[in-house]
Amino acid sequence: MRNTSQSSGASRVATLPINGVDLAFDEAGSGPPLLLIHAGIVDRRMWDDVLPALAERFRVIRFDLRGYGDTPLPSGAFSYGADVVELLRALGIQRCSIVGVSMGGHVALDVAIAHPELVDRLIVVASGIDGWEHGAGMRALWAEEEAAWDRGDLDEVAWINVRGWLDGPSRGPDAVPGELRQRVFEMQRRALDYDNDDAKGGWLAESRRARLGDVRAPTLVLVGELDQPDFGEIGRVLATEIPGARFQELPGVAHLPPMEDPAGFTRVVLDFLS
Repeated sequence: MRNTSQSSGASRVATLPINGVDLAFDEAGSGPPLLLIHAGIVDRRMWDDVLPALAERFRVIRFDLRGYGDTPLPSGAFSYGADVVELLRALGIQRCSIVGVSMGGHVALDVAIAHPELVDRLIVVASGIDGWEHGAGMRALWAEEEAAWDRGDLDEVAWINVRGWLDGPSRGPDAVPGELRQRVFEMQRRALDYDNDDAKGGWLAESRRARLGDVRAPTLVLVGELDQPDFGEIGRVLATEIPGARFQELPGVAHLPPMEDPAGFTRVVLDFLS
């Protein structure tokens, strides 16, 4: 049964019981279904600036992964990919296009590999992948984040992620609008409060990297020109190993293109989905 309640923001959010959690989501528009999966430092609100244009052409569904936004993170084993599959089934969607950013891109790949029948077209943006040996820059970022976590300074953990992912490695905070930095900070800070060591995440496909050749959906791989270098390299690997995939670098953005350049990102997405 679907429940509707007031969210923490101005809009209303629906929830559905999915695999033991009340999964928060909302919908807009009509037409072919399009599922949006947010990055791992934000929540479904990362799509606010692109949602209106996408909803003119599609039935757009965006949701909060466990531990983000309005979806809690209960104890026990879970799989983000399994939650996606059950959400689509609960909404009566037999096949849809999926856009996923960062961790959301990795989850989208997992679903496309394990359930190719569900995925019409696939867009992965700044996606991670299992088995990747990250460079010194990423290792330093994670070490800084871990040190702040150990000090109990969760605000600083959130700001480290803003600097590392939104600002990126080549531009300072003054180069990014303060309002945008604050939005990302608030979403990341909220997610940190959901931390639960007894929640054990897993995957549908044991290794996504080993099965990239099993992706059947037409795929577009996007990376930001100003993103951490590892993600440009990962993107090129994905585009090479996923059959028929296209690769495109987005100018002037780092790790969160839908928030950094909504108009440019929307044009690229609509062009591919058309």
